[in-house]
Amino acid sequence: MRHSVLSLTFLCLFALAGAASAQQAPADMAQARAELTAIDAGLERSHEEEDLLRARDSVLAIQAGADQVVAERSPELESLDARLAGLGDAPAEGGTEPVEIARQRLALQKQRNALDTEIRTARLTSVESAQLLDRIAGLRQARFRATLWERTTPPYLPRFWRALISSEQRDRARLDGVWNEAATAFAGSLRAQPARAPLLLALAVLVAVVARWINRSLLQRLATRWLPAGRLRRSGPALASVLVSLVATWLAATLLRGLLGDDPPARIDGLAGAFVGLVTFAALIVGLGRALLSHKRPSWRLPAISDEAAHALRPFPWAMALVVTLGAAAERVLTVANASLALTVAASTATALLLLAVVFNALLRVRHLASRRETVPEAVAAQPHFTPWINAAILLGWIVAVVCALALATGFVAFASFAMQQLAWVLVVLSALYLAMRVVDDVVTTLLTSKGAAGSRLTERFGIAAGRVDQVAVVLSAALRVGLAMLAVVALLMPYGADADHLIGRALAVVRGIRIGELVLSPRNIVQALAVFVGVSVLVGVAQRWFGKRYLPTTRLDEGMRSSVVTLLGYAGFVLAVAMALAAIGVGLERIAWIASALSVGIGFGLQAIVQNFISGLILLAERPVKVGDWVIVGDAEGDIRRINVRATEIQTGDRTTVLVPNSELITKIVRNRTYANAQGLVKILLPMPLTTDVDLVRKLILEAFAEHPGLLEAPAPSVQIDGIDAAGRLVLNATGFVSSPRQAYGARSDILYAILKRLRTYGIKMG
Repeated sequence: MRHSVLSLTFLCLFALAGAASAQQAPADMAQARAELTAIDAGLERSHEEEDLLRARDSVLAIQAGADQVVAERSPELESLDARLAGLGDAPAEGGTEPVEIARQRLALQKQRNALDTEIRTARLTSVESAQLLDRIAGLRQARFRATLWERTTPPYLPRFWRALISSEQRDRARLDGVWNEAATAFAGSLRAQPARAPLLLALAVLVAVVARWINRSLLQRLATRWLPAGRLRRSGPALASVLVSLVATWLAATLLRGLLGDDPPARIDGLAGAFVGLVTFAALIVGLGRALLSHKRPSWRLPAISDEAAHALRPFPWAMALVVTLGAAAERVLTVANASLALTVAASTATALLLLAVVFNALLRVRHLASRRETVPEAVAAQPHFTPWINAAILLGWIVAVVCALALATGFVAFASFAMQQLAWVLVVLSALYLAMRVVDDVVTTLLTSKGAAGSRLTERFGIAAGRVDQVAVVLSAALRVGLAMLAVVALLMPYGADADHLIGRALAVVRGIRIGELVLSPRNIVQALAVFVGVSVLVGVAQRWFGKRYLPTTRLDEGMRSSVVTLLGYAGFVLAVAMALAAIGVGLERIAWIASALSVGIGFGLQAIVQNFISGLILLAERPVKVGDWVIVGDAEGDIRRINVRATEIQTGDRTTVLVPNSELITKIVRNRTYANAQGLVKILLPMPLTTDVDLVRKLILEAFAEHPGLLEAPAPSVQIDGIDAAGRLVLNATGFVSSPRQAYGARSDILYAILKRLRTYGIKMG
């Protein structure tokens, strides 16, 4: 059975199993390297699976010891470097210093050199161990590929059964030897400690009863009482139920393993450990099936599966767990007993056939549900049994099942068994990934959004905008789910024969980081970069508010210039935050400059207009041909400049609409700025009058109307001039005055024109 089917279980129980599986590597790195050399030489002599597994375990122990030496000694080396730095450099040739200082420096330097040599040796040992582990994995893969496509006699031919019968006596004797060895270990444990077996059995039963009570009653009550209403009240208990089943099963199986005594034979102890892992993995399959199908509580079901489909698929997690456990246990026993090839092939065939029967039965039930849907009314049929992605998985299951059936019929037993085990493994990993992603998203959504418990406190106590809190929550949820997806990909891409240690090593390698040249991308570095970016952005925001609200109002700068300074400070702060965030993940300033120069070519061609508008915006903020608050005319747009953004400038027109003008147009085109040098607004009125009009009287009336308006300025004084005689023979009078702002000109002109017309009617003066 594929060892990696246990990997996900052991990854979940890493904290529990870590203390039990830790091994002490040789403290002397020279001895460790000698052992690595011996193991490397042994690989040339034997490529048997047991020898490769034994070599891998030894190399893992050596690598763990080397990593431990590096972790323990590195702080000591840093301390010595700090002490040497405190003493300072040795004096130049001919200089003198106190003898005691020189003696301390010499002693510390010797300690540092010895410690540095030890750490370098340990690091070299760790690297050599990793290389040797890769070689062992390659040998195991080569051995597996050699046997995967090996064709054997199909079970329906008489030759298959003749080979099985011919090796019956030898296989029986070897299996009896394993059984007798286990029975002897159990009997010896009973003789040594008679009360041990009843106590362990009672504890195992107690663990099972408590776990059942927690899953059946306690979790639901706790969820209803402590969790807020929403999706987390469904996904939280589902994940907790799976974890409780895992821990309880592992604990009960470990207690039962103690029936063999404290010092059982090596191969019996290995079998017992494998059985503990298999039973725990079976509990994982059953727990995931119970949590996702939830046939007894449809309202708590997470995936979009109909009640009918959930009831139809209810027995299959149990059936798959039973077949996988029995098949893997049989394969392990036959390997330990060194059974014949015929019996091993027969066991693999039986396992593949049973898994194939389970999968075909499940697929046929799904097909039956689909066929029944065609006979029900249209309103009911509109509700599908499964979501589209589950239907895609069902199609993949049909393909794999048919291929495996053909492989078994043609004698490719190893391939059929491997494919069916892979199908089971993929189903378990994807189910666990779905559940974990749902829980992570529900936790973040329930607790950290602006409506959640923690998010609402942030908005109330610290005044953080609700939209900003929601954005952070969405990004955090996405980042956590991407991390889970990466772990799932690592599990799915594990090579055949890998176990929990290999999976944990791959997962830790992902956590430590992915090296791209000299850049190391790891969750720690990414979180550190995000923290630096957020921290610098917050500091820049505080500085912007302080400059804009406290400092700049005390200067002689006008409002437009203050707005420009604050905006430029924001741009500079954003660039600084990005540069420091990149530096936090190992991208130096010289690399940032190189990246900028490399991107400039693409920017020049693809983003030319955007960059042009951005540079134009910087020019507007620096030279200030227009500024915030100016009344400008650009093309058909006339109004106040409200804001100068990175790409465009916002102009609010008289009818309260906002026009977005690209910054480049304010630089390259003609712009009429009514408030650039003088903020006064002109009120101009043209009055056509007959040639017989008393011009002096009309002029007096117009000036009186201007003088009565409260918004008109006394200087420059209003004036009335004869503009000329138009083509219709009318006299045109041009009356002008000034108000304090162009924004008041339109209203003042209307008011004054009303007053003039009223006066003209009073005196009976008619216009032309």
